[in-house]
Amino acid sequence: MTLTVIIIKPFGAKTGVLEADCLLCHLPGYNYEERVRQISLFNFRWAATAGAGLAKVIGSVKQSEIPKVVYNLKFFDSQGRVKLPIVKEVPRENCLFCHTESDYKKRGASYKMRDDVHTRAGLRCVDCHKAGSQADDKRISGVEKHEIGKGDDPGDFVRDDLDNTVRECMDCHSQGLQGAPKALHKGLPPRHLEKLACQTCHVPFKAVKAALIQDATHFNPAPGIYPPPKRIWTFYGPDGKPWNYYGELHREGNTFQRVFTYTPVKVWYKGKIWPVNRVHSIWVGIVRPRVSGIDMVFMVDFFKMWKAHVNNPKKFPALSEIKYNNSDGVPGVNRPAEVRALLKEVRNYLKSSGKLSKQDKVVLVKDASYTEDGKHWRKLDHFPWEVTPYASVFKYSHDIYPAKAALGAKGCTDCHNFDSLFFNRPVLIDLWDVQGKLQFEPNYKLLGYSKLAVNSGAFRQEILEPVLYYGIVVVFILLGLWMAFCGLRLDLEALSIIPAWPTGRLMLLILIVAIFGPTINVILGKFISSATLGHIASIHKVVGILGLLAAIYLLVVNNKKGLAFGLGIVIMIYQAITGGMLLFCNNGNLRQVAFTLHDLGALVAVILAGLVILWKSFRFKQ
Repeated sequence: MTLTVIIIKPFGAKTGVLEADCLLCHLPGYNYEERVRQISLFNFRWAATAGAGLAKVIGSVKQSEIPKVVYNLKFFDSQGRVKLPIVKEVPRENCLFCHTESDYKKRGASYKMRDDVHTRAGLRCVDCHKAGSQADDKRISGVEKHEIGKGDDPGDFVRDDLDNTVRECMDCHSQGLQGAPKALHKGLPPRHLEKLACQTCHVPFKAVKAALIQDATHFNPAPGIYPPPKRIWTFYGPDGKPWNYYGELHREGNTFQRVFTYTPVKVWYKGKIWPVNRVHSIWVGIVRPRVSGIDMVFMVDFFKMWKAHVNNPKKFPALSEIKYNNSDGVPGVNRPAEVRALLKEVRNYLKSSGKLSKQDKVVLVKDASYTEDGKHWRKLDHFPWEVTPYASVFKYSHDIYPAKAALGAKGCTDCHNFDSLFFNRPVLIDLWDVQGKLQFEPNYKLLGYSKLAVNSGAFRQEILEPVLYYGIVVVFILLGLWMAFCGLRLDLEALSIIPAWPTGRLMLLILIVAIFGPTINVILGKFISSATLGHIASIHKVVGILGLLAAIYLLVVNNKKGLAFGLGIVIMIYQAITGGMLLFCNNGNLRQVAFTLHDLGALVAVILAGLVILWKSFRFKQ
């Protein structure tokens, strides 16, 4: 176990060592506030004792006092041995002491029953984040390893060798573990389960803000920010508007968390679409010779520079050129003159402190580019799911919605509609331009889709498929009414001749292919599991191929080829081409267009087959 030694001048070793404390996790009712208070008094050596409640610590190293320990005798037996209710499985409250505040800012995690189906069900953190002998993954299983199951944040490089050791959703929802309902995903095509992370549908909205932008270029004048050095950070919420995060946190704590509803950004990550918070950043850095990457100016130096200017504007006077020109009530560094002013004074401060060599270059880093003068920018390489290599990307993996509230619960049009936030949600792509405006684009561009592909999917689900499947039902109802009131009657003799008629056989083939596929999917899809839909799709492919071969055979052996027969053959070939694209193509844009064209062909084919068979099978009364 690693021990971290912190030396506070001028107290030196008087503070003692702030050690790793096992009881932080394994003692229910641990007094974290008292531990924090002892640390603030520089009583490092005594913080664990006070936090565990073993004793009351009197005095402060910070005040040049020698702390005294008054032990709480109820935690000791008659022989002086410690008796504490230590537990093997860490209580949820102990986890949240560290994770609530950080996850609030990073990913808008509330960890409240209001927002999470698992919290309402009484699950604990350790039910998913297994460790030791409770873990199934061999990378972390074993007594005393103390490696806790973790996920895989795209922007996190801490212990990547242990990525995805956390229990996965389907570990429980495929077997019913922990009383979890088995996920059937009725009506959902299997491809969606291959390409979408569970959280993409089950975190359709967030109810708590996460910090979208972190601006570290100026002195934040917002009220209530404490301690003062935190004024060098300004945060912006998911809507791109200023968020006084530290002011609210200091005043309200991290449990109040004002409600703010928004749709997460979607990105591709390791072959699946995930809901994430892509953090944007703007800050001052130093490019050093023969050093890879860009170093950040120490925040203590940046704060001292700005604090000196705020107290006396004659110090670092160029900082006065930074104006409120973003129309959001907060100073912003976006014009070339402002960039040059900021970098000039940072250089002056660092040189006066002896912290900048002649070869070092002070630069402004804005997302994935940096500049020395505000006019000429150099690009930084980064992964497609992130905005910049110098800011994180956080997955939304908590605050899970139940199945009845997830995307797709009301059908395909939850996502595939012309106003869909899934594809059309505005996504921030670049920070303020010289006019002080943020740059946005639709989410579908970030996912690599085209407007044509997105609109094709929306047209198919909102217009085409209702016409294809439900319009035909209306036609048959009207036909029945016509038969009842207008004297149309079924000619059974003619109906029996259809299978012997080449054109009739072709039309029956078309109807059979349609029945063993889209017709079943729409009529019964809401009652069929995703796995069963996959089997039906496979049957549809086989029947489609056999139908095409049969159509080719009829074309070869049939000498009398009428107009209806010719149209049927053309449609079968057209369907084979578009179906083949769906079968062998993985390009998302091409698949969306091909899918829509395939359904259009199906509509035309069914109408043609139905009209031909009806024409042959019905006649008016004489």
